[in-house]
Amino acid sequence: MFATGPETRLTGIWSRTSANAETLATEHSVPAFASFDELLDSCELVALAVPPSVQPALAECAARAGKALLLDKPLAADIAGAQRIADAVDEAGVGSVVLLTYRFAEVVREFLRKARDFEATGGRACFISGAFLSGAFAGGWRLEEGALLDVGPHILDLIDMAMGPVVAVEANGDPLGELSVMLEHGSGLRSEVLMSCTTAIDPSRTEVELFGANGTSLAVDARFGARANSFATLRSELVETARRGGGHPCDAARGLYLQKLIDATARSLSDGRVEIVS
Repeated sequence: MFATGPETRLTGIWSRTSANAETLATEHSVPAFASFDELLDSCELVALAVPPSVQPALAECAARAGKALLLDKPLAADIAGAQRIADAVDEAGVGSVVLLTYRFAEVVREFLRKARDFEATGGRACFISGAFLSGAFAGGWRLEEGALLDVGPHILDLIDMAMGPVVAVEANGDPLGELSVMLEHGSGLRSEVLMSCTTAIDPSRTEVELFGANGTSLAVDARFGARANSFATLRSELVETARRGGGHPCDAARGLYLQKLIDATARSLSDGRVEIVS
């Protein structure tokens, strides 16, 4: 995405695993940096693609160096880590965007625009895939933590945007298998979210549907978003955000909010209904 431009130029790559950096750097004909500090010295914007437990320290360092940030989701492994990132971004006054991929697809944006005027009586959402069964995502922290931490940010973000802020959650099931979450929104409406990354379904589903009176409904399948166009939109808005020093709806503050929803959902699995205080 960055190498393609035209708003950006890829200046180099660093990885905790030097061989990975060398491979990717060679592919794009850019330097592989020996340290994270060297990377920071070479650029204006840093894109992080690391495990949740690793991201807070790197993001803090980059923000304090005055670098705008493209952050992976979730922001961190826990609320404390996410808070560290949000605070560092705010204190440094740098721009940030969390890679909530579907939010940059026009089909999703059109759905959310219509949702503002749709008189919903309830809703549902699902993120169902077999990503943990095989392939690039079937390993590491994803298999250890499960669907909630991995795809939870995506689907909770979409239903929250469509129906309004969540004030309470009640979860059942298993993040390593299938997880069902009942959400209460500030409007008093309820929605249900189903998540699983161990379901062998083709094609996978990332769906949101709102129900209205007299049989009306409003729905979107976020998988229909054109990926190439979505990433072009992301790149353009990221550069604008970096230049302004903030102001994107998918910023670190949004990432922190979603981390709180994830945490409340996880606590609900053992404690029952959990009310959320932002």
